Order: sequence, then structure tokens, then C-alpha cells
Amino acid sequence: MEILGWEWRGDPLQCTTVTLFFFFLSWLLIKIIFWKTPRLIVREIGQGHSWYGTDFIDKPTYCNTCREPFVTGHSCDSCGVYSCSSDLCVESADKEVACKALTLSNSGEMRHHWIKGNLPLCKECVTCGEFCGREPKLMDIRCVWCQIVCHDDCLKPSSRCDFGVYHRWIIPPNCVSLKSVWVKGVRRQFIKDITVPENDWQPMLVLANRRSGNNQGAGVLQMFRYLLNPVQVVDICEISPEAALDICRLAPNTQYLILVCGGDGTVGWVLSAIDKMKLTRTPVVGVLPLGTGNDLARSLGWGSGYADEDIEDVLWDISTAKAIEHDRWAVTIRNYGYFGIKRPQKKLIMNNYFSIGCDAAVTLNFHKTREQNPSLFQNRIFNKAWYFGYGTKDIFESSCSRLNERIAVELDGKAIELPELEGIVLLNIASWSSGCDLWYGSGLETLPGAQSPCDGLIEVCGLYSSLHVGRLQVALADPCRLGQAKTVRIVVKSGFVPAQCDGEPWEQNPCIITVQAHTPALLLHKNN
Repeated sequence: MEILGWEWRGDPLQCTTVTLFFFFLSWLLIKIIFWKTPRLIVREIGQGHSWYGTDFIDKPTYCNTCREPFVTGHSCDSCGVYSCSSDLCVESADKEVACKALTLSNSGEMRHHWIKGNLPLCKECVTCGEFCGREPKLMDIRCVWCQIVCHDDCLKPSSRCDFGVYHRWIIPPNCVSLKSVWVKGVRRQFIKDITVPENDWQPMLVLANRRSGNNQGAGVLQMFRYLLNPVQVVDICEISPEAALDICRLAPNTQYLILVCGGDGTVGWVLSAIDKMKLTRTPVVGVLPLGTGNDLARSLGWGSGYADEDIEDVLWDISTAKAIEHDRWAVTIRNYGYFGIKRPQKKLIMNNYFSIGCDAAVTLNFHKTREQNPSLFQNRIFNKAWYFGYGTKDIFESSCSRLNERIAVELDGKAIELPELEGIVLLNIASWSSGCDLWYGSGLETLPGAQSPCDGLIEVCGLYSSLHVGRLQVALADPCRLGQAKTVRIVVKSGFVPAQCDGEPWEQNPCIITVQAHTPALLLHKNN
């Protein structure tokens, strides 16, 4: 048989060639159909401003289009342009008032980008030193990059923008180049290249979880987009940390500063993403606590939670903070098989603590209820009340009684004798269960060893009951300190026991758990 001048003979060579050709064609079609979205997608500036609706009752606010005062309206979270609730004013602002540019074709000197009116209170003119915006109308101007203000009459025609006090953290738009691609029939833009602007440059990448804690993340995203280049502020509910961190590959010899705005789970998610990316230079990670417990943030000096402080005060604290090498631990779980069939091995990374027993049971009950009714867990205080309720319930149930008979613990290869316990906790930081210093306890006993997140040692403690946990949290009791070690081995002999790693709980079947050192992380410790 002959097809287009090619004769089919049916010999092994032809069969192999045709088979390989169809395999290649199938692989190519699959690649085309399931083409992955480019890494860090950014919004189209040509679509107008990034509006959010709100009430402006804390200060007089004027529409940048009709110049009339208003109370309910819209604001752009990137450049700070304001519009009243009129659709016509919103459309006019999108067309007539330029938003903060993500990229500029001009790679030369950066110029100020002025926006008229609605200036911060008590802000002095950069030229004459007098206060701006003193009259009740839309007047005077502000640069969206360096945040300086100037009277309309004091404006100089040729003024260079140096990006102000945050110049070291801002990615200049004239150093960013974008590329357009078609994704599922829609044109999208992603960052193609970044030019390093100067030697003393440590760009900040803000990764915020808008759903953390009291849902403060959305407001935090708006504030950072206002102060920085919007391309470096990412909502990880929409773009994964791995996709956001791809921007670090565009300047491989530059050490980035990653500011994680969220709870301990969000921080762990980002640190795991950094491990996967295998970057040339390990970024420094700071924490803005938005979660419920925020134990890692507490241990690093950043407090129990963000309470709507001035974001510029937060940035000042970050600028004076010190980077430390923070220990992390690999938790390997080898499950026992059934009928000679091996079960897959599980590996977790621990940044804060790992526990088995009564405190993990409380966390597991909380987690199950939150999965079923997420609307009931929107407030940090209410979340703690739920924890208190489940802890009180476990005092009467004692679901993990005689845990010491079901497990065995080894520290650096030496088996230890366990008293009657209902829980075991492995500590990496000096904050557990929303701020309790478990290793220190009441402070009345002599400590067997100092605790530090940078010493390569993990502290192992026992819990007598859920009532003991409650007394520990108010410093009226001491833990059962079992020791410090570089390697910990826990054998779960029988039954299912609740376990948790950094607040993520599950029910654990009989297994062997090994905890060993993992690659440390560079974390910012606040200077108090």
C-alpha cells in the first residue's frame, strides 16, 4: 500500500517509526491542550484602576473627577485615586487619570507620578515645608511612588523620583518588562524580566492570605499595593506561593525579602514553597501575624496579631529587624502495613511544634467543625472560644488517657521511661497554644537546658491532661520536661491517636515517627 509516495511494507522498522511518531504527536497535543499558565500573572493596567468600594468617614474625601465631596464611593488600591459612587465618574477616572504603572518602557530617569488631592493629614510640602491640603477642596498633589506631597504652586517641572524611604524595597516600573500571552482565550500579562537597579537593593515580595484571622488580609493587600509596586504584592488565595516566588528567579543574585501576611499555616506554606523553588539565594522571610494562634510570630517578637497599626510603623520595624537562621524539622511517618503490604511513607516539615495526644485532639475537633461550618470561624476571639470549649470537653472525656502505654519515645537513640501522660509535645519555638511558653512553665523550676530556635535541639515535653494544659496556659503549672535532642523517635504501638504538626491535625494509626533536622530558614526577628 502506498500513501503520498510512501510505501507501507509492515516491517519492524516502519512499525517502530510510526509508533514513535504517534507517541510524539500525542505528547505534543497534550502539551498544547494543557498548556500551563505563566507563573506570576499581573493585572492589565489598560483595564483601568483597581477599585474597591468603602465608606470614607474618617476624613474629608473628594472625587478626582467631579471634585465634589462624598462619603460612600470607590478608591484605587494601587494609586489612591478616589471616585464618588457615580458610574460616570468611575469611567472618567479610568480614562483620564493614569494608574500606577507596573512597567515603563523608558529605562532612564524615573519621574514623579502626581495624583491630585486627598492627601494624608499633616503632611508638609517637599518644596516650602508648609502643610498641604489645608482647604476643604481637591487641592495639592502627591507622588504615588515616593509619597511626597507638594503645593500646586510649588511644583517643579523636572523633578526626579527616588521612590522615597522605601526605595530599597520597591521594584521600579522602569526595571520591569512584561509579556502578553493568551490563556484560555484571554490575553494575560506576566513578568518577563527584571533589571537590577542598584547595588543596595533588596526587593520586598508581599504574600498575603486575605482569609486569615479576622479577614484583615484584604486591607493589608490594599495598603501594600499603595506603597509598593503592585506586581510585588500577591494574594496567595488567587496565585500560589510557588508562582509568586518565580519572580525571584528573574534576579537570581539578589536576596529578596518575603513578607508573609497570615497565620502560622500560611508561613509554613510559603517556607515549603521556598524549599521547592531551590533559589540561588535564600530569601529572608518576615511575618505579619493575621492568624488565630500566631505562635511563630510571637516567638519572633511580632506579637499576638496585627491590630490595624499604621503600616508604615510595621515597615519601620521590618527595616530594623535582624535575620536569624531558624531551625526546621523533618517529620517522617512510616505507617505499619497490613497483611505484608507496605503503606506509603509520609513526610512533613515542622516549623513550630509537633504533638500527639490531648492537645492534638482539641485541634482535631476544632478543625472538623471549621471544615463543616467555615462561616462560624471568621473572628480571632471566637476561634479561641471554640478552642476553649473543646478543651473543656476533653477534660471530662479524657480521650487520650494512658497514652504512655500506647507509645514509646527515644531521644537521640535512648529510650525514656514515660510517666502517666495524655500528650507529648515536641517544641521548636518558645510559644505554644497561642502564646504559652511550655518549656519555661511557671518559672519556679530549674530548667534542664535553655531553649532556642537556632541551637539544633528540639524540646520534648509531656502533658498530664487537658486540665494540665489549661493550667500551663496561665503559668500555674510546669510541664513534664522529658529532655532535649537532635533526633526524636516515637513509636505508636496500637490504636488511633490524634496528632498535629503546626496546627494541621489528623488521626494517626500505628507507625514509627522520626523527627530530624531540616534545612533552616532565614526569618526576621523583631528588635524590641
